[in-house]
Amino acid sequence: MARKKKNEEHHEEHADETWLIPYSDLLTLLLALFIVLFATSSLDKKKAAQLEYALAAAFNSVPPEQVDGKLVDFLDDAAGLDLGEGVSLGSDSQGAVIDISNLTFFDQGSIEIRPEGKEIIRQIAFLLNENRYRKFSITVEGHTDDTNEVKNQYYPSNWEFSAARAGSVVRELIKRNVNAQRLRAIGMADISPAYPSFNMYGEAIPENRIKNRRVVIRVEP
Repeated sequence: MARKKKNEEHHEEHADETWLIPYSDLLTLLLALFIVLFATSSLDKKKAAQLEYALAAAFNSVPPEQVDGKLVDFLDDAAGLDLGEGVSLGSDSQGAVIDISNLTFFDQGSIEIRPEGKEIIRQIAFLLNENRYRKFSITVEGHTDDTNEVKNQYYPSNWEFSAARAGSVVRELIKRNVNAQRLRAIGMADISPAYPSFNMYGEAIPENRIKNRRVVIRVEP
């Protein structure tokens, strides 16, 4: 019995090694991060665009069959156009979204499209007229800020004004041989701002109001 007790006294306790589990998890995450960084650094333009739009679509519940098909192809082709800094591309549950600043399209208080705006429409129309995209439907939305940018007998409210601007874009697309049956124009007034018009103190944010004045072209497969 004494010998057994002596052996027990010399028995070494194992150190607590539970810290190895979170440490190994951290190493795994770091390895995954480096792999992703390496992979994205070697992506070509087309693959990068596909990744961008696929991620955007995933967060906006776009059906996978649209993300992996013609919708991604369209957005990829649109990304290759020279549309300028005032244009952004994305996707939502309805399809592809081309968001264009009013500063690119219109002068203050006008519904006449500026020359640089017409050039953007020319490029978009050319893409929409390609055989693989000829069945896509197109909705043009006119958006204003929350002020009455124009108020006269022709445009007594932002509803009429935003609809008139959307109509101008639709007419220009038709001039570029986009089938009128594929098109519709909608005036959104200020009901769908891209950015908040006021801060937490109730003060207006002028730069956001400018961003909210825009034209949105929605393309649905």
